Amino acid sequence: MLKQYLSIFLLSGAGGWFFSLVHMPLPWTLGPLVTVVIVKICFRRPVYWSMKIRNLAMILLGYVMGSPFTFQTCQHVLAQLPAITVITVLTVVLYLGGGYVTGRYLDMGLATSLLGSMPGGLTQMAMVCEEVEGSDAATVTLMQTVRVLTAVFIVPFLVLHGLADRVDPVNLAAAQFYAGDIPRLLLFASVIAVLIGLMRYFKISSPYLIAPIIGTAGLVLSGVNPPAMPVALVALAQVCVGIRMGMAVEVSSLANWKKVVVMNFISVFLVIVAFLGIDYIMARVSSISFVTAFISTAPGGMTEMGLTALMVHADLSTVIAFQLCRLMFVLLIAIPCMRWWLCRSQKSDPCCRS
Repeated sequence: MLKQYLSIFLLSGAGGWFFSLVHMPLPWTLGPLVTVVIVKICFRRPVYWSMKIRNLAMILLGYVMGSPFTFQTCQHVLAQLPAITVITVLTVVLYLGGGYVTGRYLDMGLATSLLGSMPGGLTQMAMVCEEVEGSDAATVTLMQTVRVLTAVFIVPFLVLHGLADRVDPVNLAAAQFYAGDIPRLLLFASVIAVLIGLMRYFKISSPYLIAPIIGTAGLVLSGVNPPAMPVALVALAQVCVGIRMGMAVEVSSLANWKKVVVMNFISVFLVIVAFLGIDYIMARVSSISFVTAFISTAPGGMTEMGLTALMVHADLSTVIAFQLCRLMFVLLIAIPCMRWWLCRSQKSDPCCRS
C-alpha cells in the first residue's frame, strides 16, 4: 500500500508541477486532480489515498484561510451580512432552477435533479440521497462532481486571466516559519483539535475545514498572531486534497453519463455567467471588489475558492464568509426543507428517517 501511495503522490506532484509550469490556475490542486482522473479512466488503474491524509491537509488549508481574520476584516464582513444573505439565497435558487431544467430535459427524477444541483458539499448530498426515496446516488454524485469541477476550473481561470487586475490586495503573512513560533503553533493546534472533536461529536459537516477556520480566526481576533506556513507545505496540502478530489470522479456506473455531464456543465456555466453580472452590480453598490465578489459567490467549494483568493490576494475574509454562510444555509435550512418537501410530495413517510 505504501508503494501505491508513493507512486500516485509522485505522479500527482508531477502533474501539479506541469500545471504550474504552464501557468494553470490552482496548479497544485487541479494538476493532481487531473492526473488521478487520467490514471483511473485512461489507464484503468486503481488509485488509493487515505482520507486521513486528506483531512490533515484540509486542517492546514483551513488554518491558512483563517489567518487573515483580523478585527477590522471581521467588522467589514459583519457590514456585508445583508448582501451575504441575499446572495446566498439567490445562489441556491439559481442552481436549483438549473437542476430542475436539467432533470426535465434528461427525464430524471425530481429528487435526483434537485439534490444533484444543490450548491452544497458532494459528500453531504450523497448522504441525503440515502434518506430521500427515488433519488439516484450515482447521478447525484456525478452532477455534484461536475458542478465543483466546472467552478474550480472556470472561476480561477477567469480571475487569473481577466479579473485579477481589479483586486484590492490584502496583507498576508510572509511564508516563513521560525522555531520561536512553535508554542503559538501548539496553541492553534490544540484549539483546532478541540473544535474538530466537538464538531464530530455533534455531527457537524466539514469539521476538518470549518474547525480550523473558526479556531484560527477566533485566536487571531483575540490577539494571538498566527505563525505563517511555508509555501512548500501549503502546496503539499493542496496536492493531498487534489488527489482525493480526483478519486471522487466516477462515470463508469452510469449509461447516460455523457448527457448528464454536458447538461450539468451548461447549467453551471450559465449560472456562473449570470453571477458575473450580479457580482458587478454588487461591487458597484458596496465596498466589495468585483473579483472578491466573483470568487465569493462561486460554487466551487470553500477550499478551492479560498485558495483562489489567496493566489490573487483577494479579500479572503469576505470570500470565506460568503462560502461559509452558503454552506451553513444549505446544510441547516435548504437541505432539511428540500428533504421534507420531497418526502411530503412523494407521500412516502418511510423516506424521512428520524
